[in-house]
Amino acid sequence: MYSATEKELESKKTVLIVDDEEINREILNNIIKDEFNVLFACDGTEALTMMREQWGKIDLVLLDVIMPGMDGREILRLRQDDLRLKQIPIIVCTSESEIEIECFKLGVNDFIKKPYTNPEIIVARIQRMIELYEDRSIIREVKRDALTNLFKPDFFKKYALKFDSKYPDLAKDMVSIHINRLNLIKELYGKEYAYNVVHDVGVYLKEYTMNIKGIVGRNTEDSFVIYCLHQEDYSKFAQDLMKYIQTKYSTTVRINMGVYPNVEPSIDKEIVIHRVERSYENNKEETSFTLAIYDEQQQAKAVFNEDLLHSFDKAIAEHQFVLYYQPKYNIQGERDVLVSAEALVRWLHPKYGLITPNDFIPLFEENGIIHKLDEYVFTNAIKQMKAWKEKYGIFLPISINLSRVDLYDPQLISEITNKVDEHDIPHEHIYLEITESAYTENTNQMMDIANNFKKKDFKIEVDDFGSGYSSLSVLTQLELDVLKIDMSFIRNLNKNPNNTTIIKMIVDVSKMLKAICIAEGVETKAQYEFLKSIGCDVVQGFYFSKPLPPDEFEILMEKEHQQRCQ
Repeated sequence: MYSATEKELESKKTVLIVDDEEINREILNNIIKDEFNVLFACDGTEALTMMREQWGKIDLVLLDVIMPGMDGREILRLRQDDLRLKQIPIIVCTSESEIEIECFKLGVNDFIKKPYTNPEIIVARIQRMIELYEDRSIIREVKRDALTNLFKPDFFKKYALKFDSKYPDLAKDMVSIHINRLNLIKELYGKEYAYNVVHDVGVYLKEYTMNIKGIVGRNTEDSFVIYCLHQEDYSKFAQDLMKYIQTKYSTTVRINMGVYPNVEPSIDKEIVIHRVERSYENNKEETSFTLAIYDEQQQAKAVFNEDLLHSFDKAIAEHQFVLYYQPKYNIQGERDVLVSAEALVRWLHPKYGLITPNDFIPLFEENGIIHKLDEYVFTNAIKQMKAWKEKYGIFLPISINLSRVDLYDPQLISEITNKVDEHDIPHEHIYLEITESAYTENTNQMMDIANNFKKKDFKIEVDDFGSGYSSLSVLTQLELDVLKIDMSFIRNLNKNPNNTTIIKMIVDVSKMLKAICIAEGVETKAQYEFLKSIGCDVVQGFYFSKPLPPDEFEILMEKEHQQRCQ
């Protein structure tokens, strides 16, 4: 029960009376006007217009069935196909009992008999019906999205479990539909335009799932999910959806779709949705439409990557990252001489074993944590240099890779300088490897960084030369010390005659620049002899040795020491 104050604060509900007879409208008005705000419509067409234009304001309709033009039954039929109008309760006012069954089938909520002999019952029935619909509306708001009337995420997952129970022996798919760049659409065309797009996509998906046995929900502001019986091919559905959208909204709307076929029912639905969204994640900005099919290999890779990212900090703290050193030999002399090494990082993971850099370096660059690993590698490499100096009496030069992400750190030069000075290592024994592609991305900035390192006597090594597009003018302005031939040229030396010419040209360029030329990835005697014959200064690769842990690398150092002493 309402208190007097609550009753005053509670606004009156609005009732629309639809009847072609003025006398009937007046009778009903006199009965209910003290309890409700009253609107009038003289025919079905006027009533339908008012229901649409004042949706959300009209709380109930008192509807006469038999009217000229559009009658009450036609309103009930049109209401069946309109998600918003179905939320307005309708009480039919009639004297013909035989029409009640037909109206019930059309979704009418209640009846009031003509003539209107008991005003109190009429008011009570109207109040009760409005309360029932308000309660139902509250449940719908919790359960369904207001804009599309589709399941909200939590209820979608609950009904997906019920769907599994209903079809326990049939294969099912999870489908994700994403409206690309919805926020940009809002900015360019306004919120109403964007909401219309979302609403219409939702309506289309609802109709689609009704035809294939499935359920559909709105997962986020710009994405939907469908859980349905397995379909062999979604390409026609995808094409039809795009055609529907582009017909209404032109090419300003882009759609991405992912399909996770044959979902294992035991997997949590939240995980399934996350996986299917990942299937098209990398293609969101590439084309106007993407249809991606999730597969187990893709998921295994995603889980692997997530695991690596999650365990990164612990791996740093526990020194799971270990440095291997690949020897470099000068081959332009009476004998091949060990002259330096390249520091290469490996991950001795407690779960996955030895992981190579190709599996984690790009991942760490993408996620912005590569700097922490590079700092770890640099610190441990110079500690190793200091240890070998104390043990063998020499500083063996070491090449250390710098990520292109590191190069944008304004503190990079000072951090490296301070760390090297802290361990009393001459700067000229540190070779900083920067890939050629880094120079082509931001030439002026990279040249400034490299030349500032040179001013502090560090050596600059251009890695993977030949894979990028740096011009000779850039190379002449860059005070480089080493030009390193991209290993793909060495690997394909015998497969493509042009590689021979290119390698010779790179060797000639290095001599012109008075830089050391290094070839990496040398694995065969034929490759070694060719490189020696054209004047390549230094080589590294399996022909001499694979990357080695420090204790095994020391065997090569001791062997070199013995040869020098002979």
